[in-house]
Amino acid sequence: MSGVNFYDSKTCTLVGLGVNIVLAIFKMLAGILGFSYAMIADAIDSISDCLATGTVYVSLRIGEKPADESHPYGHANAETIAAFIVALIILATGVFVGISAVHLIVHKHFETPATIALVAAIASIVVKEGLFRYTLKVGKRNNSPAVIATAWDHRSDAYSSVAVLAGILGARLGYQYLDPVAGLIVSAFIIRVSLTLLRPNIGVLMDERPSSAILDQIRTTALEIGGIKSIDDLKVHRRGSRFTIDVEIAVNSKLTVEQGHGVAVEVRSRLMDTLEHIQDVMVHVNPYKTEQVSKKK
Repeated sequence: MSGVNFYDSKTCTLVGLGVNIVLAIFKMLAGILGFSYAMIADAIDSISDCLATGTVYVSLRIGEKPADESHPYGHANAETIAAFIVALIILATGVFVGISAVHLIVHKHFETPATIALVAAIASIVVKEGLFRYTLKVGKRNNSPAVIATAWDHRSDAYSSVAVLAGILGARLGYQYLDPVAGLIVSAFIIRVSLTLLRPNIGVLMDERPSSAILDQIRTTALEIGGIKSIDDLKVHRRGSRFTIDVEIAVNSKLTVEQGHGVAVEVRSRLMDTLEHIQDVMVHVNPYKTEQVSKKK
């Protein structure tokens, strides 16, 4: 085990998958044997997590494939697509759980949960919160949207299990309707997280520009290089966990082609070496003219 890198995205995903499988089995048995719909709903959520985590793992394997003739920019967007699919799986799970809970409430199908359901809820809270913290750290370190999406899925499970715990406790105290009500709350948590995840991943798929902080960092780093008069244009495309930069720089119009090319090479090298998660940098050189300043004013 000494050679295993637990901060690798694929290893982290496999850890999450293994834990989710064990939790799903335990919670489903606890829900059935403990007469708790809220726990069964939580187990269904964990089963969807297994499917989602498996999807993320496959995407990470695809995403690390090198560029080829059909995919000149590589396969990194497989991560973004996987994160989108994960969000859809979470949304579908939330809707299913919610409809089932409403059905139980309308038909007044109430039972008193057993102790095993209570134990399963507490175990789920502890394990899922731990998985969230670990997975989010790995996701941020590797700038992986798919792993980050998985982390927030773990956090939603922890919150869901808190609601399940409250519902089971209430039902055991005599308010049996609180168990399916807790299942309905679980549904709301799941749907909310899915919608939170869908928005940023749609943005990546639509080539939405990254945050202003990233753009400012690129401009600042480029302008530190001697010979650059201004940044005429800057476009940044995100592909999975990495960025491709297209930047137009203006240099003294009296520079030779070779000198202008040298500045461009330095810009590319500086951005690749200084900034994190950069896949490629394309630099276009424009001649700088003093009249550009008056026109901008």
